[in-house]
Amino acid sequence: MAHRPLSDFHPRERLAGVPHTTRRFACRSALALSPDARTLAVVSDQGAGTYEAWTLPATGGRPQRAITIENHAVRSLCWSANGELIAAADRGGTELHQLHVRHPDGPTLPLSTDPAGRVQRLLSWNAASPDGSRVAFSSNARASTDMDIVIADLATRSERQLLTGAYWHVVGGWSPDGARLLVMRVFDNTTQDLLVVDPRTGQAREITRHAEDDSHIPAGWLADGRAVVITDEGRDHLWLGALDTATGRYEPIDRPDWDVELAASSADGRTQIWSVNEDGYSTLRWRIGAGPIRERRLEGAACEDLVISADGSRAAFTRLSPIDPWQVWTLDTATGEARVALGSTFAVPRAELVEPELIRIAGPDGDIPCFVYRPRDARGPSPAILYPHGGPEGQSRPAFGPHLTHLAALVHRGVALVVPNIHGSTGYGRKWQAAIHKDWGGIDLRDLRAVTEWMTKQKEFDRARLAVYGGSYGGFATLLCVTQIPDVWRCAVDVFGVANLVTMIENAQPNWRRFLARWIGDLEHDRAKLVERSPITHMDNVRCPMLILQGENDPRVPKEESDQVVERLRALGRRVEYVVYPDEGHGFTKRANAEDAYGRIVDFLTKELAV
Repeated sequence: MAHRPLSDFHPRERLAGVPHTTRRFACRSALALSPDARTLAVVSDQGAGTYEAWTLPATGGRPQRAITIENHAVRSLCWSANGELIAAADRGGTELHQLHVRHPDGPTLPLSTDPAGRVQRLLSWNAASPDGSRVAFSSNARASTDMDIVIADLATRSERQLLTGAYWHVVGGWSPDGARLLVMRVFDNTTQDLLVVDPRTGQAREITRHAEDDSHIPAGWLADGRAVVITDEGRDHLWLGALDTATGRYEPIDRPDWDVELAASSADGRTQIWSVNEDGYSTLRWRIGAGPIRERRLEGAACEDLVISADGSRAAFTRLSPIDPWQVWTLDTATGEARVALGSTFAVPRAELVEPELIRIAGPDGDIPCFVYRPRDARGPSPAILYPHGGPEGQSRPAFGPHLTHLAALVHRGVALVVPNIHGSTGYGRKWQAAIHKDWGGIDLRDLRAVTEWMTKQKEFDRARLAVYGGSYGGFATLLCVTQIPDVWRCAVDVFGVANLVTMIENAQPNWRRFLARWIGDLEHDRAKLVERSPITHMDNVRCPMLILQGENDPRVPKEESDQVVERLRALGRRVEYVVYPDEGHGFTKRANAEDAYGRIVDFLTKELAV
């Protein structure tokens, strides 16, 4: 089959991605529904070159530009009961979000901004008060190391600190009467506590029992005053419960055998909707009041984002699939009718794309779930790419999001794709996920070795044409592979990957450092292990050519990480291509940069693997 141009695989428009794991530390969404549930807002580029907020009828229609912030990319949304659409936007990928508000009959105005752009703000999907007068959000304006809760008045655009302290705090929703605010205190991706805060006085009370690796992720409130929470208290998998804020006792709403990955409750507390992640595939469930739980399977797809209207009459969610471009659906909770409200298109026909096979690869610490994409009409052994996901506490799904469709182009060109969910991945229980904590370069490397060995034994793969490619933590995994399993790879691609665990911790943004100490290690006690586990320590082992991409403004994996790799490889005389994007951070907010980066990746892999 002749190579199609990469542009055939780019969706006509991009949708801002908000992975479901983001709810565990930010509670944000790129979707919002108007108070009357008639209008949908989405963060998309719609051909504009960067992310803006767009609105359209909730049942589908032509999108209209709603919020554009000059020289900024919109990243998340919230819609107030009075009709104000609130957006968080950052400049150059810094993730230092500024908040703006668009009034129904007026212009877009600054809500919480700082001229120097040095403050990080988090806008939750349900941050607006029930009466529409206020919005609560997280901010590190007081201290760069902390995330406090701040309340802004939407009429006066004034703000006041509500809850401060040496913690990472996130808004989890207002009670239906507006008298209480649910707040999540984040320790790491598997440990969160919940507090109830008086929005007038700031008086706070913990309502969960703190335990290491116990999650309590807020999803709003019930009409009877109990909190709606995703938790794994007492179990290995996440379940949905109603939490009595006086006693701290849970009543189960849904306890599936797999994780409840997302959940949302209407502002009036009557309707709840949630998504169950079964081996990477999603099923939506919902209930109205005391009615029965209803269900809709997404048929071979994944749910990435989920919100509900204030009255609970309509929900909106993002559907991702390996053979369709992204789609935003809306669901009528009374009738169960669901429809595509907004989507994109590919130039490549659906029939030319492939769905993955889900397999289990034997590993020393347990069988590793893995999606394998096999090219159509392969004649003889094909080249294969190992693609470890980012996070590491994330999950590869049986789908290509708006930023991964270039992987479908590689499969179309005859390259097999092996996509594992190694230890550290979400979706397979707390024990599997937490195994990565303070063991980067340990249990994950054992899994990567097992997957690599499996790849070398497959007769359908060309043993001489294997590659590894990943971004963020996936870049770290890529660097582990080329330094610790060096003789296997024909080539490798590292996109803003962690190279040096010591400098990663030293150079991290201030309010991330407490996470990294729990997540990667403590420099005072763990330095020797961190040095030994760092790919930069073993860079002399690299044998294959590499392509390395990096955003100049990356706040999560500082540019120094990639600089170290490139400097060392060049000093060793290794072949390495290095591209830095001066106006990007941890990912690509601008379409031109994204298309350039993915074009370079596909061209590099196609050439080096002789496809």
